[in-house]
Order: sequence, then C-alpha cells, then structure tokens
Amino acid sequence: MRILFATLVLLLPVLAGAQPKVDHQFALSLSPSTDGQLFCLFLVAVKDSQVVESRPITRGNFIRQAQGRAFSSANPDAEDLFRKYDVKQCTLPPDSAAMGFLTDCSTLDDLWKLRYWEYPLKVDDAQRMAKGWSEKPLSPSQRQMEILGGYGLKYTTGLIIGPEMFRLLHDMGDRNWVNIYRGGA
Repeated sequence: MRILFATLVLLLPVLAGAQPKVDHQFALSLSPSTDGQLFCLFLVAVKDSQVVESRPITRGNFIRQAQGRAFSSANPDAEDLFRKYDVKQCTLPPDSAAMGFLTDCSTLDDLWKLRYWEYPLKVDDAQRMAKGWSEKPLSPSQRQMEILGGYGLKYTTGLIIGPEMFRLLHDMGDRNWVNIYRGGA
C-alpha cells in the first residue's frame, strides 16, 4: 500500500503537468469585419491545436500589441513581432534616426487583395477601382487556396494563426510571391 501511495505522490505532478497548455496567439481571417474592414484580426486561445476562444481586435490595437507597445497575452515578452518576422512594411529601418514605432502596417491594406480580384466596396467617382490578386471575383481560386493552405488557411472564412500569419504578412511584401499568387511565374 505504501508503494502505491508513494507512486501516486510521485506521479501526481507529472499528471497535473500533462494538462495541455493554452497558448495565446494573433490571428487573421480574410472575412470582412463588422467595422468595415475587409479582413478581421483576432486574439485567439489555442489548446491541443484547436482554437478554444477568439476575440476580435482592432487594427490599431493589433499593431500596438504586435510591436510590443501595449500588453498582449499573445506577445507577453513585448517583442516587435513585425521585426522578428521581417515584415518590412511594418517596421522602420534599423538605421532610422527615429528608432520609434510605425503607427500603421501598410501590408494590412493589401489583405483584401488575397480574396478579391477587384476592390469590393463602392468608391467615389474620382477614385479608380483597385485591382486585387485573386483569380476569382469574390474568393481565391483553388490554386490560390492551396498557397494559402500553406499558412494554415483551410477555407476563406478560416483563420491564419500565430507565426504563420506573420509569415504571410512577410511574404506579401515579396513581389515574386505576389506574382506567383496572382498566377504568374
């Protein structure tokens, strides 16, 4: 009986530690948001590779949290994740005299292009319609979905989570990647 009790006492910390940890990450969806954006940004909780909670986050809050300027459970070490993942359009050059933070991330302005072949919202007469990168009017083609699948996106309304999201933002700044995505070589 003592041996059984001693074994249980020794195994209890191991069993208690075996509980899957919840990991907080940033995520994005190519679905339009309720606030007029053509994409959505989220803070998600992931457990056992499954999203167990998601909270929408504004563009401004996402940028501040991803740069480490505001606390985030998805960036508890306050790293500049744009710099870490080399998202050049969202970081100042290392030799910049300002060495501050950008207040916006221009790559986010291009996210709609992944889903639409033409800017889907009404524009004023003086504005020209912008062209997207999608091969189909309202969603990426099957070939393009396979490319996006490499970032974890299984369907247009799904999520790209964590490092894969930052890898996509990085790749969107590469003209060769954009040309391949558009259907060129």
